[in-house]
Amino acid sequence: MQEFVQQIEDVVREASYDIHTALPGTIAEFDPATGMASVKPEGVMTMKNGEKLSYPTIVKVPVVFPQAGGQNVMIAYPVKPGDGCLILVCENDLKPWMSHGKETDSNMKFDLTNAVCIPGLFGEAAEALQKAVEENAIILKNEEMELTLKKDGMEAQYQESRIRMGADEVRQECSGCSVSVSGLGIVIEGDLTVHGVITEGG
Repeated sequence: MQEFVQQIEDVVREASYDIHTALPGTIAEFDPATGMASVKPEGVMTMKNGEKLSYPTIVKVPVVFPQAGGQNVMIAYPVKPGDGCLILVCENDLKPWMSHGKETDSNMKFDLTNAVCIPGLFGEAAEALQKAVEENAIILKNEEMELTLKKDGMEAQYQESRIRMGADEVRQECSGCSVSVSGLGIVIEGDLTVHGVITEGG
C-alpha cells in the first residue's frame, strides 16, 4: 500500500512540473499600441530530471488595466521596462480569445505561453501606500503630483501649490498666497490683480 501511495505521489509530482500558475516577474518591454508586454519571470524552474533553469522571457503577454464600459472607462498609466508585475498563467490556450474565437490545435494547460500580467508587484512598499493606510485615503501619485482622496475631503499638491476641498471650504495655496471660498465668502491673502471688469451685484 505504501508503494502504491508513493507511486501516485510521484506521478502527481512529475505532472506538476509542466503546470504553472502564478509567479512574480519583471516587465522587459511594453507596447502601448497592442497592450502587450514581454515579461521575465523571476526565480528558477526545476525540470523533471532535477535540473534548475532560469525562466524564459514570455512575449505577447496581455497586460491587465482597470477598464470597463467597452473600454470607454479606464485607468491608464505608463508601464516601463523594469516594473514589477504578477504573471498569471491561464488554464487554457489564450489564442482563441485573443483572435476572437479562432480555434487552435493547442491543448496546453497552465503553460507559460498562456500568461497575462498585472503590473504593480514590487518587493518593497512605496511611501504613498503607507500614507494611504495612515490617513485612510486613496492616493493618486505621479512623481511630484499627488492627489489624496479622503471621506471628508480631498487635497491636490504639486511642489508648493496645494488645493484643499472640504465640506465647508475650498482653499488654494501657492507661493505664500491663498484663496479661500466658503459660506462666509471669499478670502484672499496676498496681492490682487484684476484684468477685466468687476461688476457689483446685490
